[in-house]
Amino acid sequence: MKRIDCASSTAAIAALLIGCITVASAEAPENRTRGTVLAVAPEPIESFNFFGRLDSWRAVDRDTLIVWTTAFRPYLVELGRPSPRLRFAHVIGISSTLGRVHSGLDEIYIDGSPYRIETMYRLTPEQARDWTRT
Repeated sequence: MKRIDCASSTAAIAALLIGCITVASAEAPENRTRGTVLAVAPEPIESFNFFGRLDSWRAVDRDTLIVWTTAFRPYLVELGRPSPRLRFAHVIGISSTLGRVHSGLDEIYIDGSPYRIETMYRLTPEQARDWTRT
């Protein structure tokens, strides 16, 4: 009967897990999917404050973008349907209700076409920079 060495088994499992973490974090932002976005984002939010002016915005893919309401408040916004023009748009518009943008109610306007906001997430500035790094 063979005896299994617990120390070497534990070390092998730890090395395997570290390898998986390294591969996941090395994934390029343009190759990330909605599933990987959700894996690193916090819980969805219902709404955020918006008083008519964005600090900045950046497309992640055809149906996801990051908007900064201030230099320190980024939000990941998922649209209800993909927009083939999102990556090429120079200007976007956002509807709001009483100074707040609501998921499921408000819309992002891309080249004049409305795209309903499906889900929103509050990000840290570091998470937002990671997602928009080219």
